[in-house]
Amino acid sequence: MSTQPNWDNDALNRAVHAMWAARSRGTQSGKHMASVEDLVIKFAKQACKNTPITFLRGEAATLPGVYRPRKNWDIVALDGDRLVFATEMKSQSVEKISNNANNRNEEAIGSATDLRLAHKRGLLGRDRGDDHKPWIGYFFILEEAPKSTRPARQQVSAALPTDPAYGTNPSYEERYRLLCQRLLENKLYDGACFLLSNTDPGTLIKQPDPGTGIDFSGFMASLGNYLAKYCANRT
Repeated sequence: MSTQPNWDNDALNRAVHAMWAARSRGTQSGKHMASVEDLVIKFAKQACKNTPITFLRGEAATLPGVYRPRKNWDIVALDGDRLVFATEMKSQSVEKISNNANNRNEEAIGSATDLRLAHKRGLLGRDRGDDHKPWIGYFFILEEAPKSTRPARQQVSAALPTDPAYGTNPSYEERYRLLCQRLLENKLYDGACFLLSNTDPGTLIKQPDPGTGIDFSGFMASLGNYLAKYCANRT
């Protein structure tokens, strides 16, 4: 059973620009992604229909880990004492982008690895077997600006030859796009989304080719299909 996202491009653009406006007022509260989270939760509620799913955000959206005692996610969905899905919602402005890029990569990889192991160890509630393991999503919005889209000034080099996919001077846009693609391809996450967005109100966001699977529609369809299957087989 396929569940298609109930949204339009205008709604997505409005949500992303509301996020940038909130981010300009500061990220300390952790609530600047609320407008985009609202889109995901609204769709998830529609997909769940009458299933009593509880959605947690903020400090409440904290789950146990294995390599660390706990980890705060951005959206957590619970069915009683069972984790249904968890999603990371991240944005990156060009300010200090060179200092944060590697940290963001390592955080994304580590969070998924830890949650997968927590599920295997029975820390995420009643188990329903591998067919219904929790869905994990990664959502990333990058500011579109010369600093993020132009080729890097310094060539990528290492003690051994680097992956040709990065080329010699990959931009941050290329690095994050490839990160999201590989998080999905290697099944660290069940859904991944990469958006490139100018911060000027009214400008349209940019998305990868739908064939990559990391566009917004692909992300939401993956979540919707999972929820349809989960609800149909819920016990």
